[in-house]
Amino acid sequence: MNEQIIFLLFLIPGAGITIFLPFWKSKKEIVYKKDERWQLIQNKANNAVNQLNSIILILFLFIGGMISINFDIEITFTLNRLCTYGVCYLGLRNAIELFALKYFDDKI
Repeated sequence: MNEQIIFLLFLIPGAGITIFLPFWKSKKEIVYKKDERWQLIQNKANNAVNQLNSIILILFLFIGGMISINFDIEITFTLNRLCTYGVCYLGLRNAIELFALKYFDDKI
């Protein structure tokens, strides 16, 4: 039961941010008229998101290595649980992209 509450606390804001992000980006594209400054802001935000992807990949490789060293560990994942993890990851990725866009928009 506690796991479901934790997943719900990640899923609801993640879904909200995932829905809000394209609308906010399209609004900013209209304001900046797709000029070089907006392109620079998007490039910097995409670099931040790509670094997150690299960190997540390294973390999964590390965890996989630790599991492969210890053969007596049994882990069972259901398809539903994997899909929930995927949606949580997409919400986290979109949240980082949104906050990076807002940060670089204020900074530049």
